[in-house]
Amino acid sequence: MTTFDVKILDGHIVVHINNFEYIVDTGSTVSFGRATTIFINGQSFPIRDGGLHGLTADSISRISRLQVDGLIGMNILANFDIKFTRNQITFSNSPLFPTGKAITVPIVDAVLGIPIIILSIAHKDRRIFFDTGAKLSYLSDDLLVGNSIGEVDDFHPSIGDFKTKVYKIDVTINGKVESLTFGSLPSSIRYLLQLGRTEGVIGTELLNKYYVILSNLSKTLILEPLDEEESFD
Repeated sequence: MTTFDVKILDGHIVVHINNFEYIVDTGSTVSFGRATTIFINGQSFPIRDGGLHGLTADSISRISRLQVDGLIGMNILANFDIKFTRNQITFSNSPLFPTGKAITVPIVDAVLGIPIIILSIAHKDRRIFFDTGAKLSYLSDDLLVGNSIGEVDDFHPSIGDFKTKVYKIDVTINGKVESLTFGSLPSSIRYLLQLGRTEGVIGTELLNKYYVILSNLSKTLILEPLDEEESFD
């Protein structure tokens, strides 16, 4: 088991490993960066200098407006159970178990390694991507009901910057109702939801409310409630 320090920067999880800074992105199938190898828990993982959409450390730094050395995706993350807190990330070669207050959500599927969980929205179970590369969560437009609470700036590597209206939507997580913020994906990238027959993406807002364990070994997402909700702001 190995623990590294992290920073939450503009909703992105940035970990310091081997003197490099990486975005931790469960929504990415691949890893890339300035280093040639990433070492975690005694294991070595060769990485390339570029990823999908022609991304490099320089380009992801530019579009995210963060100074990072690369990105760690599911080709590496899937080898571990991983606990995310606001200050640290822990990688374990053996299963990490929930505490008594934890909420357990099954990982029902994965598309290109990206985990899919089930959340209840509008009284129906929905397939949702779990994406730590997403500072904002997203839903299909038909689920974005009520009045918008404003607009948020975001980006996607394939299209760059965009603005989206955001909504507060009630989500039932294993019987517990949470009000979370969701946006609408631009039309040019809505096909990404269809790839997994999903209806949304849930991102790092969960870390405002929970310590999160991504158990790739037991195929569950474990949410341990914080004593007091925190904000990235």
